Amino acid sequence: MNTVAPRKSFPRRLWEALKSLSLIVSMVINLVLIVVVVILLNQIGGIKTTLSSILGQLDSAFEGLGKSTIVDTIAISQTVPVQFDLPLDQNTSVVTQGPVPINAQATFSLGQFGSINGTVSLALPQGTSLPVHLQLSVPVSTTIPVVFDQPISINLYQKGLASVVDKLRAALAPLISLIKKLPDAFVIFP
Repeated sequence: MNTVAPRKSFPRRLWEALKSLSLIVSMVINLVLIVVVVILLNQIGGIKTTLSSILGQLDSAFEGLGKSTIVDTIAISQTVPVQFDLPLDQNTSVVTQGPVPINAQATFSLGQFGSINGTVSLALPQGTSLPVHLQLSVPVSTTIPVVFDQPISINLYQKGLASVVDKLRAALAPLISLIKKLPDAFVIFP
């Protein structure tokens, strides 16, 4: 017996064709997306290595910044004003720079015959050393030139950079930890 299947109508055939076409297109798109995901998953090792390197370098740079010391020499050249009273109370000797004439009234004793008044005149020769006692206050007002090179060594961590360095390193720590937890590669087919 010859049984012939009833022929499907045109709209029914069109619907079946569109259904098959959409199924094929969907399968092709899914296959392309799966290939793209597999390619990206194979690149995760390179991405992890690159990110680890960059974050490690940043962390090392911040750590190095905290350990940095500024070493330099500062040239100082300025004039400093000085004003004060210098008290003197001491014995010393002075030397005459030239002859020093001395004229003094004197009374001369003549023994049992009485005394007479007169003037004594003499000159102390140049270079005569005379002991004197100085008791006075000498005002001093001058400027003093101050010129020298001052070496400096400033540890940045100890001079206030510690909190900044610690905050920067603390901000990187979670990222570094997250990157370390990523696998080196995804193995889809062992």
